[in-house]
Amino acid sequence: MLWLSNDAGKSVALYKVAINHPGSLSNSTASKAVDGDIRSILTGSAAACAHTTLGSVDDPAWWRVDLEESYRILGIKIYNREQEGKSI
Repeated sequence: MLWLSNDAGKSVALYKVAINHPGSLSNSTASKAVDGDIRSILTGSAAACAHTTLGSVDDPAWWRVDLEESYRILGIKIYNREQEGKSI
């Protein structure tokens, strides 16, 4: 989950359009990073994390969110996924 804090402490990325390249694991689409759910489950029907598939040197992986307007960002918090009980 991505949290971009504005002057009011609210996330300006929440529910905005997010995309990634080259793709996502099933149920781990880019929109999961801006849906407000901070659970760290990566796979299955309860998946709560975004996951971009591996790119290459010539075609690197990326993820982005369209904030739709300019904001003064005061803080960035990224909630990472867990694997075998450890944040990676």
